[in-house]
This record gives sequence, C-alpha cells and structure tokens, in this order.
Amino acid sequence: MKKYINNSLMIGLLLMVTATFNACKKDNIQDINILVDPPKAPVDATLEAKNAALRAYKKSTHYITMGFVVGDGNDPEAAVNLLNQPDSLDMVFLFTGYDSNPTHWRALQAKGTKIIRTEFPNAAYFDGSAKDPDTKLPGYIKDPNIDPNTPTSSSTYNHYAKNKYYEYIYMNKWDGIDFDIESGAFGGDVPASNAKNFLTAMAKYFGPNCTNCIIGADGKKPMLTYDTDVAYLGGLLSPDKLYVPMKSNFDYILFQSYTTGNRAWSGVGVQSLPPLVNMYGGEKLIFLVNGDSFVYPDGISEDRKGEDAKASKDLLDYAHFVKDGKGGVGVGAYRMSRDYNHKPQWRYTREAIQIMNPAK
Repeated sequence: MKKYINNSLMIGLLLMVTATFNACKKDNIQDINILVDPPKAPVDATLEAKNAALRAYKKSTHYITMGFVVGDGNDPEAAVNLLNQPDSLDMVFLFTGYDSNPTHWRALQAKGTKIIRTEFPNAAYFDGSAKDPDTKLPGYIKDPNIDPNTPTSSSTYNHYAKNKYYEYIYMNKWDGIDFDIESGAFGGDVPASNAKNFLTAMAKYFGPNCTNCIIGADGKKPMLTYDTDVAYLGGLLSPDKLYVPMKSNFDYILFQSYTTGNRAWSGVGVQSLPPLVNMYGGEKLIFLVNGDSFVYPDGISEDRKGEDAKASKDLLDYAHFVKDGKGGVGVGAYRMSRDYNHKPQWRYTREAIQIMNPAK
C-alpha cells in the first residue's frame, strides 16, 4: 500500500535538509581553512622590541663574542638548546651534534645571532671523487684523467662547496661555515697540501668575496671562518702560506689560544698573544679559550683540577686585551656550552661581553 506525504510537509523537510547541508558545508570549509592557513599567533611586541635592540647592537661597531656549542652529550641539553644562548652573543658555532629544531634556529637568529656550522676538511671530497655525489647526477661526465680515489695537487673542491652552501645556507638558512684548520683535521680527499685549493673553492660560496652566493636578508654574505692552533711559519698550514695571502676571503680567524687541557699552542696567557697578532694581523682575529676545562654540570667536577678557574680567567683576560686595543676583534670559547654550568649560567661569557662592550 502506498503512503502519501503531504506536499507542505515535503517542502518543509527539503528546506530543513538543505539548511543542514549548507551549515555543514560552511563548517567544513572553515575547518579546511584552519588546517591550510592556521591563524597566526599575535606578535609579542615586547619580545620584538627586545630583539630589534639586540639586532641593532650586533650591527653596530663593537667587539665580538662567540662560542662553540658542542652537542656530544657531555653538556646539559639546555646548554645546547639554541633558545637558551646568551642574548648578546654574536655567533654560535655548531660543533658535532647540535639542536636540530628549526624553530630554535629562527628564534636565535631573530636576536641577530649568527649560526655557523663547523666542519673538518678530511670529511670533504674533491670534484670527481668517489665520494662526490655530483658524479651520480644525470648527464654528469666524469673526467677520464681524474682518479676518483686519489686527490692530486690540482684537485678542486667546487662540488663540495656548492653542496654545503645548498645544505647550510639555502636549506637550513644558517649564516656561514667554519673549518678546523689544524694538522689532524686533514686527510682523505683533502690532504694538507691541498688546503689552499680547498679554501679557495669554499670562498666562491662563502665569505666576503663569494661570487656564487646570495646576499641574505640582513644584507650580508654567508660567512667563512676558520679556527686553528698553528702558531709557526713556513708550514703548509702556517699563516704566511695559507691565511695572509687569502685574508680577504675570511670574515674571522679564530685562534685556539688554550692554556688548559690538550693544546698545541705553547702560550701561557695574554703575554703570549702579541706574537699571534703579528702573525695573523689583528683585524679579524678572535682568541679562544678551552671550554673543555669549564666545570661539569654538578658544579664541582673538572677535567683537571684547577683548570676551570684558569680557563675562566683567561677568557676575561683576553677580553681586557682586546678592549685595551692590543689586538684582535673578540673572544670566545670552544665548548662555550659548558659555561652554562657556572653560577649564574653563562657567567664568564656574559662577563667577557661586558668587559669589551660595557652596558651591552
């Protein structure tokens, strides 16, 4: 038997279904919009004003303070976290493991602090090497005159330089690269005899004279620095052969002026710094102390008893040396991350900043 529905009732039902559908459709569109373009958090005006002041300071003429953050598990996780670095620090060098959170990178850079990645030459490869990933690209033609397993004195390193630029500057949006230039850091595809060829290739993509690079939002080119312990003349890695002839290619030269722990330099303190100024020139020279010697997280233990006090004093003495115009443009520490263990946190890094740049 058929059942008939009143026409008025039918029309009412249709209107109700249509309204419900439209409401659901509208709600769905709103949900999609939320997923595709989430509402932006309101700008923290106080934080932005503070960051703007920090950026202005770091663009001003002042003495540089930098440090190596070492993420090898031997320092507190909070010390390696880039959100926790001293505000007035000019540069953070990422050594071995590092904070991999891009949000933290951007927060640090918002303060005007540069992020530099440290590498070792012996991890690099020459153009056409068996390690060179460019040789696997479609259309790449290998040079039959190149032995992919043995570098020669004429080997070039442009592929490595280009790939590091792509990784660190283009992808990660960091601010530069640093190389450890000491005897034990060479080998493999980059023998010490090829150090000049290697750094020449890097200078095409990094540093003040780079040509295969772009200028960043801050108006600067990606930085090129190197750290070293070489304090003699006439060798493959000595400043007269490697640094001085290429000085314009580098933003800074960092000298491992360690008077504690394992060291190659025979200096004993600030009285030993003038020869370094004579050797490297003072206009780009930064003096480093050995932060390995800083106190452990328990606030008591040390690598060697008494060396925390020595390394801490050295950092402040070096800051006075620079501030007094005796040479150099700044100071810093290898494993600065261990200065986090002092009370208050970052005590000696902050004191060094104040010595060189009072009220900063």
